[in-house]
Amino acid sequence: MDTFSFSSEKLCNIQSLILHFDSAKVQLLKNKQPNLIPFHDTYFLITKSVFSKLGTGFFENDENMISFVLSFAKFYFDALNQYFKGESVAAAWQFMFNQCEKNHLPRFVYLLLGVHAHINQDLSLCVRALDFGVTFKNDYLAINHIIKGKLAEAIAQLDEKSIFLKRILENDLFLYQMPMHQIIVLCRNLAWDKSQEVVIAELVYA
Repeated sequence: MDTFSFSSEKLCNIQSLILHFDSAKVQLLKNKQPNLIPFHDTYFLITKSVFSKLGTGFFENDENMISFVLSFAKFYFDALNQYFKGESVAAAWQFMFNQCEKNHLPRFVYLLLGVHAHINQDLSLCVRALDFGVTFKNDYLAINHIIKGKLAEAIAQLDEKSIFLKRILENDLFLYQMPMHQIIVLCRNLAWDKSQEVVIAELVYA
């Protein structure tokens, strides 16, 4: 009997998160969900890259970064868990899941839909809940540089269905890479601003 759960309930440290990413991919493949793989693989790649920077001085506060990565990932895995259990999910995630089921878009679009859902739906909520304050902003923005350094690898691993798009990936990767990075950075910056709105309002009316 398969007892696997996408739930974030058991995520408590770096190793548990890495193992959960691996196990979740196996389940996505078993459940014949290839269109959920582009975002999953990219998210895992970026997460591992963030962890590789711990202890190197890249981040100002490693402990806060670990807490952030774990907390943020929980939103993703809980959305997957709700979806596979047939429960209600946030609108951005539901839209992504619906499009993946229709199987009518290029894989890079499914990747962007995952980015949109996780950043625009979850990121500001995560940062606000952690309440690290503005001292976390430098480390938060540092992730943009990690994404930039890994995006080419993430895009290159897309298994596009279209021969035309595969050729673009092989010969003109920058056509994907540059605009995609700009979109991600813009969304992350907006999410940061949104996460600080309540804090600023509280200071104004204190």
